[in-house]
Amino acid sequence: MKPGKALIRTFLVFTGAAMTGLWAMKPSTAFEAVPPADVESFRESWRVLAPITASNLAIYPVVSDINADTSEFLTLDAGVASGEVRIAERGALENGMIRRRTARRWPPVETDVAPSAYQGASVNELVLVNDSSRPLILLSGEVVSGGKQNRIIGMDLIVPPKSEPVSLTVFCVEHGRWSSGPAAFGSAGAIAHPGIRAEAEFSKNQSGVWDKVGGTGAAMGVGSPTGSYMDMVTSPMAERARKAVELPIEREFEQKLREALRGRGVVGAVVAINGQLVWSDVFSSAALFREYWPKLLRSYAVEAQSQPGVSKPLPGLKEAQAFLEAVHGHVTVESRSGVYRRTEIASTGFQVEALEALEGKADSGLLIHYNKMARD
Repeated sequence: MKPGKALIRTFLVFTGAAMTGLWAMKPSTAFEAVPPADVESFRESWRVLAPITASNLAIYPVVSDINADTSEFLTLDAGVASGEVRIAERGALENGMIRRRTARRWPPVETDVAPSAYQGASVNELVLVNDSSRPLILLSGEVVSGGKQNRIIGMDLIVPPKSEPVSLTVFCVEHGRWSSGPAAFGSAGAIAHPGIRAEAEFSKNQSGVWDKVGGTGAAMGVGSPTGSYMDMVTSPMAERARKAVELPIEREFEQKLREALRGRGVVGAVVAINGQLVWSDVFSSAALFREYWPKLLRSYAVEAQSQPGVSKPLPGLKEAQAFLEAVHGHVTVESRSGVYRRTEIASTGFQVEALEALEGKADSGLLIHYNKMARD
């Protein structure tokens, strides 16, 4: 993030284990904490539009008249396609597939490579190198295929440019295989649907992930010899059902937004299934949201397929707006100085994860991704 770019400024208030976290978006030439009086300007910048529906799925677009410049960030799909981002089983370092180089971490650290990067393969850990000159964004639920079994990224993360091998938390979505596939992992061009993402991102439960994968196949009436999530959701039967939901939403999404935006950018979506608000994904820029939108819509459609039922009346706009904004709860913060801060908020009925990109010694950063889900 370079001086002069439009940035999102973040304001966090901690009171013991409880917090009210409200993020404000404003153009700025430097990172700085937002004073309390400015919090409302951010909340007012997010507007939920009327839902676009198909079958039991409803998508409420989230728009904002404030837009950050996120052009310097690299996505997983783009990085893998260019060869600048490489992912392998833990232990691939030993056979030279991912070689150690002179330390070029951002920022520099004393340890070149985590010791675990040289140990044997592990279900819940891979190794990633970002050879590009841009910070890499990883989203929880992004599917990588290859190695001994397909995995999903376990949490939102930013990997600095020109990184040494980084240990990556992952969850298996191919229970029935532990054998060599392609040595290097590729991006499957998909994000696991919210039910699976929740087990990985919030519950951090491998058994829960496997149960959700199995339940998805059962709900869709499809199977896989290796219990592969991607085999299930890309099967001809599942694809036909998914497209029946996905394509009408895509068409109406584009048409409705052209009529309604009036200069505002679409930065995210709130999702309802069977008349229940269940999920939201919001980004700092319309450009970043558009990069992820095809994968996100596909994941929402799969979630809707996996939850057949009788739909209740759709929530109104006020309910959808309130679902997006409410963030009171128990807070857990994980950060790496100068790279990222990930804030998790757990409360009765929902959980939130917010990923910020940090620069230098600044205490507040650029909000990259805000994800909220309903929980029982």
